[in-house]
Amino acid sequence: MQNVFHSEHGYAGVGAEWIERLKAIALKSPLRRSRFCLHRSDDDPLHEMVIALAKDCTFRPHRHDAKSESYHMIHGRMIFIMFADDGTPSHAELLTPPGQGGMVSFRMSDPIYHAVLPLDEVVVYQETTTGPFKAGEATVAVWAPTDPRELRTFLEKAAVTCGVSPEIGT
Repeated sequence: MQNVFHSEHGYAGVGAEWIERLKAIALKSPLRRSRFCLHRSDDDPLHEMVIALAKDCTFRPHRHDAKSESYHMIHGRMIFIMFADDGTPSHAELLTPPGQGGMVSFRMSDPIYHAVLPLDEVVVYQETTTGPFKAGEATVAVWAPTDPRELRTFLEKAAVTCGVSPEIGT
């Protein structure tokens, strides 16, 4: 099942149709995620992506040594968690669309270990980062669990340690 799409033109727009399409694909995808890349190529210097994650989609904390990242929420709620190099949770933010009590937009400019924790059935956000993209360039945290269920529990505990409850709004 295709779950990554790229703009084929010198322009790209995302409306309700794309958002619903990405949500549906994420929920059906074995990877539990989908994305529409507004940039044309992995070699582009600026990468803007609209990403949908199912609630059970988790990524091990990781960092990018030479990239900044920003997030802008479109649908649903998620927690953005940062960690010290030794795995100690250092900061967390609830990210939500406008009017739902969290940060609408968040930027991280330093190479800090981070992960996201989706709170709703599916979340949609825009991520912007610098290119080019090279597979394997992120440093994945060796101290984080690899099992998806254990990882989700680890991220939930990290969020609580930083004062953000995964039970917010449920």
